[in-house]
Amino acid sequence: MAAESTCFTAAEIAGRLLRGLDTRLQHSAAVAAQVDRVADLVEADWRADLSDAGWLHDVGYSSELVRTGFHPLDGARWLRDHGWDAKTCRLVAYHTGAFDEARLHGLTADLTAEFDPPPRLAAAALAWADLTSSPIGERWDPERRIADILDRYPPRSIVHEAIRSSRPALLAAVRDIESVSRHHDGLRSRPPGRYLA
Repeated sequence: MAAESTCFTAAEIAGRLLRGLDTRLQHSAAVAAQVDRVADLVEADWRADLSDAGWLHDVGYSSELVRTGFHPLDGARWLRDHGWDAKTCRLVAYHTGAFDEARLHGLTADLTAEFDPPPRLAAAALAWADLTSSPIGERWDPERRIADILDRYPPRSIVHEAIRSSRPALLAAVRDIESVSRHHDGLRSRPPGRYLA
């Protein structure tokens, strides 16, 4: 949890920073709800940070935070500077194909010097939540969400190129979460004492 007065939740910070930015707040609320559906699949010490990152992953779009124009890094830096847990900052910094976009912005060195990548499963859970939430907060298929992003950004734009190049890895992350979820649900449905069978 944060130290920006330590009394504001991730939802409140997202509400303040994203209000008035088209549908970014609606999308972030949907991502946070999706994260809650899969949070118990990740390591226990990453669950609270994953929940916060669901709300905060797009705060770097706020005009108050823009420094580089690369929203994952701008958001993660602001969160770090305002006392948010390092794990939350790492998730925001690397969310949903951000490494490919950093490369295209020429910011790979900045990203990797300032933030360690989050664990694979926590990053996959945030990507899954992001890719299953439409811009206005509806549940979408990840393929539809990727197609929508590619349609909204011109073919030569950095976002278009980054999503196009990271698409296989993003869809693999989605499959990982869905696979772990099916396995996890299967374990929960077994009678006690049969988990190792």
